[in-house]
Amino acid sequence: MKITLNDLNDVKKSMTVEVPPEIVDKERDSLIKSYRAKARIPGFRQGKAPVSVIRSRFAKELREEVRERVLTRAYAEAAKEKGLRPITDPVLDEIRDEEGQPFTFKTTFEVLPEIELKNYKELEARERKIAVGDEEVTQALEELRQSRTQLVAEEGRKATTGDVIVADIAGTPEEGEPFNRERMMIELGASDNLPAFNEQLEMLGGGDEKEFSVDYPAEYPAEELAGKSVAYKITVHEVKRKELPELDDEFAKDLGEFDDLEALKGRIREDLEARQRREIDGEVRQALLQKLLTDHPVALPEALVEQEIRQRLEELARNLVMQGMDLQQAGLDWKDIRAKQEEPARKSVHARLLLDAVARAEDLKISDEELNERIEHDARHMGQNPAELRKRLDEAGGPQVLVSQLLREKSLDLIKSSANISTEE
Repeated sequence: MKITLNDLNDVKKSMTVEVPPEIVDKERDSLIKSYRAKARIPGFRQGKAPVSVIRSRFAKELREEVRERVLTRAYAEAAKEKGLRPITDPVLDEIRDEEGQPFTFKTTFEVLPEIELKNYKELEARERKIAVGDEEVTQALEELRQSRTQLVAEEGRKATTGDVIVADIAGTPEEGEPFNRERMMIELGASDNLPAFNEQLEMLGGGDEKEFSVDYPAEYPAEELAGKSVAYKITVHEVKRKELPELDDEFAKDLGEFDDLEALKGRIREDLEARQRREIDGEVRQALLQKLLTDHPVALPEALVEQEIRQRLEELARNLVMQGMDLQQAGLDWKDIRAKQEEPARKSVHARLLLDAVARAEDLKISDEELNERIEHDARHMGQNPAELRKRLDEAGGPQVLVSQLLREKSLDLIKSSANISTEE
């Protein structure tokens, strides 16, 4: 078998393979025997038809199957002989298949790039100093207080900014389907509402009814309302005022873990510092990874880039659907969205290739215990049973994708552990 390999670039190859005619003849003879044994041909007992009859009767099938078998086997053997690891199915550019002549074909395909790692240890990086100010603790404490707000209904109360109205609403857009919402809770003055809508709710009380219209701007987020005038009819059931708890020792004790307000503030500060520590760790990792990318330019297989772009678009589409968007009616410019995804997709593929190279260089492994711990962690995060998640992984072809992800994380852990990291003052 004669093999000619040409490099079109660092990751794209062109390979021409010439298979001797005797190998093709041997494959054809083997198939003819198989056809002869199984064929039912009038006038002949099964398995006793002459070879010439089999060749004539199944000429098209034999030609196609011989071609497929020889092509598949020769391509695999040629790739193995040349030490290639194709990552895409071959594109068949040329094929010459004449009986008695060498079977010749030419293919193009992509392979993983050869990566020569330079220094990936003892890289330099700087990190922010952990600093949680009193104002951040106060803000977090206030957010916690707001989360414990109670709504208290008051007889005869007229709605003002900050109150919550419980009401039935009927809306009729000038162009569109009417809609009805029963016992909706509407916060007067909420930023989600147009100012013009908020104004119409001022001073309404339980039992009041009101009809009014609101003009929505063209850029309004809700597509069914954007650029339209909507006629509303509202029937108010009750008005509730917000009642915030006092920030005192009793508030802290009600949370169940704290002796007094100072203990609660201490825990909040610890939590904020832990969150900031995680953010800083992520920033350092990204800085080190960017340094690795800059120092190791690599030709990227377009097949991997395209796969990454496609996965990103599919994930975006799923998220939009989960948010209630009708993709067919949304008028999204997918061509523009795709173009914006190309650069981050290339960076992601580049990073994966380099981290995989580090894992190979360091002979990193993922133990069964590490894999099981991640599956249990991910299952808890998704609210699933670990056994169910493992079953899904097995049905999708096994946990290899998760193992690869863990190896890349371990590679970045190694890079960070050896880095020279200084703290900014």
